[in-house]
Amino acid sequence: MEIVTVTVNDPLGLHARPSSLLTKLVKAFNCHITVYKNEDSSRKCDVKNVLSVMDLNALFDDKLTFEASGDDERKAIAAIETFANSGFEN
Repeated sequence: MEIVTVTVNDPLGLHARPSSLLTKLVKAFNCHITVYKNEDSSRKCDVKNVLSVMDLNALFDDKLTFEASGDDERKAIAAIETFANSGFEN
């Protein structure tokens, strides 16, 4: 399992467009990927489901922890980290 924690740096939070871009990005990977907000691992959601990601209601400065498990988990986490560092834009 690979894990990375990133900070939402968009003043508008993780709204519809970046959520959609994130979901599109992770669908290219075969591994299972979940995310939870601000250390509340009881509310993990499937990153490949855009509605689930939007339901996190991640706001500016929230911490998102992504967990990936499977064949290409390292590549998936690296791609997610790069995407987050770009401000959740492609």
